[in-house]
Amino acid sequence: MNREKHELGHEKLEFYGGVPILLVPFAVMFVGILWLGMTGAALPEAFWPMILLALLVGLILAKDKKIYIDSLIQGITSRMLAIMLLAWFMAGVMAKLLQSTGLVEGLVWAFLEIGLSIAWFPLVAFLITALISMATGTAVGSLIAASPIIFPVGYALGGDPLLIIGAIIGGAYVGDNLAPISDTTIVSAYSQGTEVDKVVKSRIRYALAAGSITIILYIFFALINSGSSSIKPPADVAPLGLIMILVPSLLLFLMMRGRDLVEGLLYANAFGLILGLVTGLIGFKDILLVNREEFTAGGIILDGIMGMVGVAVFTIFLMALIGTLQRGGFLDWLIEKAELVATSPRRAEIVIVLATLILNALTTAGTPSMVMLGDFVRRLGHKFRIQPWRRGNLMDACSTSIIGFLPYSVGLLIPFAFVGGMVDLAQYPNFNPVGVVPYVFYCIAMVLVILFAAFSSWGIEYMTEEEYQLEEVEIYGVQSTKNVSVSKAAE
Repeated sequence: MNREKHELGHEKLEFYGGVPILLVPFAVMFVGILWLGMTGAALPEAFWPMILLALLVGLILAKDKKIYIDSLIQGITSRMLAIMLLAWFMAGVMAKLLQSTGLVEGLVWAFLEIGLSIAWFPLVAFLITALISMATGTAVGSLIAASPIIFPVGYALGGDPLLIIGAIIGGAYVGDNLAPISDTTIVSAYSQGTEVDKVVKSRIRYALAAGSITIILYIFFALINSGSSSIKPPADVAPLGLIMILVPSLLLFLMMRGRDLVEGLLYANAFGLILGLVTGLIGFKDILLVNREEFTAGGIILDGIMGMVGVAVFTIFLMALIGTLQRGGFLDWLIEKAELVATSPRRAEIVIVLATLILNALTTAGTPSMVMLGDFVRRLGHKFRIQPWRRGNLMDACSTSIIGFLPYSVGLLIPFAFVGGMVDLAQYPNFNPVGVVPYVFYCIAMVLVILFAAFSSWGIEYMTEEEYQLEEVEIYGVQSTKNVSVSKAAE
């Protein structure tokens, strides 16, 4: 039995038709999600049958069913998944707490006191979330902190929900790309053998380009919507719940101090529950209510956790599907094909960008995708003397942009888990993870900017001979005797 388990854990997963067929289950899932989006039913729970169908298709295509099932289990047992689930459930509790204590109503009151037109709210939402993400360095943490607070305020005041949620998502990925403390920033630097400050300084040009496009679009929409009528907020809106802003503020402070997201959420939730009780904004029955007669339970904690079940279950299934890519050798196959195309500096950069976009589209996980591709990108970029920070920037820009507008990624599913039930679907039938895709302006702009940079060689930098020789030793252990002749001219 032990021998069988050992062999099963190391044997390669094979599909009928070869490695490219590993993508067929993903295509089945994607088509199903798009269909849901077009019919107005793209809810996280509705994604479950689609990905289960994808898993079934994979089972049919697998040559060895036992290896296939084992690869699904390996995907689910990843440490990253455990951390995500724990953080999301804690985030659900915090979102429900803030909703129950009237923080949103207090913020609506504050916005009315300022007197700013609601047409400018999407731009405000983008800038605020961008600042949060720059301070914390995490897109997921920023979405958790911003979505349940910023969105309800804008929507209650009559703002376009698609523009607002797109602005929050886009802003969350600004810091994920630029913040020195971001995990993607750190990986993009050290995987290429360079320093964090170098990659941050050299990538500002790309972020400014994408940010400028984004801000121009929000100004355009603000100007054309400036004369539109807005929904009047309730007459009894009051500032009482504003004190609860201390809860997300504590979370942001802890993350800025380098504390783990899960740790910060636990402290923030405990503080928020105590603060709500002390101020009288909630009672003990609001926190936990057990109906012994009907054998049911509810309250802030239980309702908050249950609100995240949709995205959590889908993510578990998705990680199982990703396990088939890892077990099937898809990355090795992708790298092998990419090296055949990369015959010049420009082509090498195009390969780096496209490979990173493809892998992120399949895994919806920026940091793990860069970890998997890091060594390949370093060796390929070194071959053509491309500076380490340029290589890191190409990877990071792709990894912190495309997952912001994939309808099945956590970048979209998390905010919808918080606010999906707030919007009147009769008025906004496209308010779902598929419908919001065109409105995540920053992430779309960043993909276009980095594709332009790769195809045009805009911003490319080359290593000096000394830098090249030093990295040669770092990568291969000895100085190469090959005379690599690289043309720095664009094709």
